Amino acid sequence: RFQSPKRTAVAPKHFFLSPPPWQPRPPCRGRHGLVRTKSANKLLTARRAMAPAHTKRHSPPAATRRIAAAPVKRLTTADAKLLSFAYSASGVSWNRFCNLWLLKCGFTPREVGLMKSMSLAGKFCAQPLWAGSADVGAPAGVLALSVVASVATLEGLRRGTRAGFLMRHTTGEHQPLEGVALLRVLRSAASAASPVADAMVLALAREGGEAWGRQRFWGSASWGLGSLAVGALIDRVGLEAGLFGSSYAVSLALLFLLAWRILPRWPRDDDAAAADAAGDSEAPPPPATVPPSPGHSKKRAPRNLGAVVSHGVVALRRSAALRLALANAALYGTLVVVVDSILYMQLENELEVSRTTNGLATTVATFATFPWFWHSSHLIRRFGHWRVLLWSQAVLPFRLLLHAGVDASNVRWLLPLAQLLNGPMFAAWLSAAVELVDRLAPAELRASSQSLLTMAYFTLGGCVGNLVWSAAFDAWGGRATYLVAAACAAAACCLCALLAAPLMAERTKLRSRSDDDVRMPYPLVDDEVALNSRQP
Repeated sequence: RFQSPKRTAVAPKHFFLSPPPWQPRPPCRGRHGLVRTKSANKLLTARRAMAPAHTKRHSPPAATRRIAAAPVKRLTTADAKLLSFAYSASGVSWNRFCNLWLLKCGFTPREVGLMKSMSLAGKFCAQPLWAGSADVGAPAGVLALSVVASVATLEGLRRGTRAGFLMRHTTGEHQPLEGVALLRVLRSAASAASPVADAMVLALAREGGEAWGRQRFWGSASWGLGSLAVGALIDRVGLEAGLFGSSYAVSLALLFLLAWRILPRWPRDDDAAAADAAGDSEAPPPPATVPPSPGHSKKRAPRNLGAVVSHGVVALRRSAALRLALANAALYGTLVVVVDSILYMQLENELEVSRTTNGLATTVATFATFPWFWHSSHLIRRFGHWRVLLWSQAVLPFRLLLHAGVDASNVRWLLPLAQLLNGPMFAAWLSAAVELVDRLAPAELRASSQSLLTMAYFTLGGCVGNLVWSAAFDAWGGRATYLVAAACAAAACCLCALLAAPLMAERTKLRSRSDDDVRMPYPLVDDEVALNSRQP
């Protein structure tokens, strides 16, 4: 069909790039070179739209096309820092001031330590379930479910102990120990998803090329600032309103962060599979004669809790270094209870300081961890994981000796000085322990490996430590408890150094063979773990 030429004085736009209007339009050719008219094209398009999915050639599913076309919103290390800050802040109120609430309910320090040990036993049983669920499904959803359950059980604990809190001021009695201990166990089991948060932060930090310590820096900042803010709030509005009200408000903010930012952007297995299917539909298939390389084979993540447990048992059986790291964490966590829990009982019962001073002690200890968390990667790269762990443990006996000298006359200057040692004692140790366990554990068990460390240090060590040291504090007082704990900490440090000496010697030998610069990366695990990680 021809068109008559338009006679205009000005040449049309793109005149020299398009054919002249007096020339015929190019015909629309079909698959076999035959000319099709416009009506034939419309009919063919309608038939293709009504055809079944399996008859369409080279057409991926609609969901795959939408995933490939939609822009991917990725999480960054800024999200890791925000998640670490928010999750740490959600546990400040109760974890920091729960002993104060129970002491005001009329319980003795021995009973408070017993309930703490029972709650940690419940957390010990619940942590593998939360971590295994995160390895099987979406970790962001598991973490949000844990926050909701934690708020619900905390409200039940408040309602269950409020009558005893009011009864103490009228009759001098308190509620039965069994009921309150059961409520504490339920609350601890509901809030035992901290390994999931640590694994998420570690995954985002690894993807962004940053060290885990720089993300944990913000968690420590929220812990220190939150302790001071909650302590001042309790002095102003009262213990019940300040303790529980602040906990509910921060937990609600954490849920909003998970629902608005983390959960929609967290990568899912089905999205990755769909994206891979979209890419594979365009790429040619690999030749069948070339087998996959064992070094590039990717282990499949376990799809149920039984597989998670079996993989974890195999990893523990194969790696002696992993067993030693977890045993060291459990022993060290037993001794750290003295400065994490018994100290604040002493400040409340023996020294009788205000809640603001109580929270200020935590703030000083937390701010002391900032430079150590920030520069932990340089220390680990320079000296290795095991040396950083042992040097951090060697600081604990000196800190306990300083706390033994604190009394009512020098509490204003000696207590902050002793709290400053929390930086090398806790921050450097935790950064080295988290990265070491992450290297030694299998890649498909990221959350479960962190749950093993949390169970060893915070749960098992805290359970035994609270049970032993609270009884010692109730019987001997604060000064004698610190002196005995200092002797035990020195003996434990020597024992761990003796057991870790072969691993440090092996690392020194590997480092002496390397011709690279000292600042370059080098092997940080023993030969047995390296060989097991290379097996298909």
